[in-house]
Amino acid sequence: MSRERLSDTGRQLLHDFPALAKLRKLDRSNIDNVIALVDNCAAFNREHAEPVALELDERIGRDTDYFDWDLAREAGYHRLFSLVIPEVVGGLAGKYMLTAGYLAFEELCSCCAGIGNMIAATALGISPMITPGGLAYWDTILREIMEGEKTGKPVLMAYAITEPSAGTDVEEPDFLARARINMEAKKVKGGYLLNGRKVFISGGREAKYLTVCAATERDRPLDTWSLFMVEREREGVSVPRVERKMGQRACHAAELLFEDVFIPDANLLGQEGDGMATGILSIMSASRGAVGGVGSGIARGAFRHFLAWAREAKNGRKPIGEQRIQMALADMQSAVQQSRGLCLSHGLAGDEVFGALMINPLVKGLFSLPRAVRLSRPYRSFLHSSAGRVFTGQMLRVLVDEDELTHILSLASLAKFSATDKAVWVASRALELMGTDDSVHRRWVEKNFRDAKLTQIYEGTNQLNRLTHYLIELAGTLKVELPRPLERVGRD
Repeated sequence: MSRERLSDTGRQLLHDFPALAKLRKLDRSNIDNVIALVDNCAAFNREHAEPVALELDERIGRDTDYFDWDLAREAGYHRLFSLVIPEVVGGLAGKYMLTAGYLAFEELCSCCAGIGNMIAATALGISPMITPGGLAYWDTILREIMEGEKTGKPVLMAYAITEPSAGTDVEEPDFLARARINMEAKKVKGGYLLNGRKVFISGGREAKYLTVCAATERDRPLDTWSLFMVEREREGVSVPRVERKMGQRACHAAELLFEDVFIPDANLLGQEGDGMATGILSIMSASRGAVGGVGSGIARGAFRHFLAWAREAKNGRKPIGEQRIQMALADMQSAVQQSRGLCLSHGLAGDEVFGALMINPLVKGLFSLPRAVRLSRPYRSFLHSSAGRVFTGQMLRVLVDEDELTHILSLASLAKFSATDKAVWVASRALELMGTDDSVHRRWVEKNFRDAKLTQIYEGTNQLNRLTHYLIELAGTLKVELPRPLERVGRD
């Protein structure tokens, strides 16, 4: 794919990101795959999202329960639910998985962040399964998701962390140690009983599978925070309500109720007590950069519609002819490009860890075995066993450097709070200058503003993300410490 043969989207991408253009000269095949993925997202926006986004937002504003399954099917046909599924099992996540994921979600959200978040919610639900503790599900649930894309039967996932009395608390170790935890996963013979509530779960009502964080002892949440795979149709799981939202309406936020939900031992991802390291901090070190991409995408959309508005004549004059509008456009574009630069820096740094995992010979070797072997009872029983969890946990420690992972978490938090704050500012500034104009461009920017506000809250509030960045980079008191399974076995 030469520069001359690149799509308009691809040429613009290389124009906006000189570092990406330089990297393409060194690794053309892999960067062209990233560009093709972004092209695919742009095509989905053009063909499916943009024609319905405003109407869909307004419809769900009236009817909170409505969900557009036709749009989800089209997202599946474009393979958008495979963005974070490893290439070794047929997904799209390879060497530049974080960079590609960031650029994909930015592109999707430059049209509609609600539709983008409908896709991102499944990506976030999948994320804990990509850790070694989730290897047993790569050939089952992840393949089911990919098969659903082909057949027009979307298999969605969600990630359930937030509780009614513990939101931000559960995403930082010192806060979690003092948090008022409501939900508990009590150990019983053969598994666990889950009781409690999770709230504001993106995509929680439509998800077939949930990855759920819960303490096995509520009075010791930090030491016992654990991660489980839960089928939403299990007896005792219900959805009491779907929230009425101001923004990102195309993706529901649901309350989930767990009443004596039995979860077999095999559904524990990793080991008990590993949840803060592998279920929160490791995941957030990847996903917060993507949320920054949601923010930069929203800001791009607001800028695009404001620019189009400024170029249209109003009472015989075009606003873009005024220097105050010209300077405002420059400020907005500056904010957008600052956000994109931070997000790309996070993506490229993160690919040194997460992307490297996807192409590591050990991981590829595990999946070079015939699929019949990988699906056999002995193989799967081993992965679900205590010995298997020790093996995969130790593999994570061998392949991932804690200092690198901690630095990536800092970059992710920086990109998240900076890009999402700028998204709110860009949309707000545009609305201020557009005044009471009732054009379609103003309707888009008003929606951008509502969509942007939510990004300051989820994936850790921006206040928490500022603290995380400070604690890592300036105080030096926060570090991602991966589980030490062999030491635990020795203690037991």
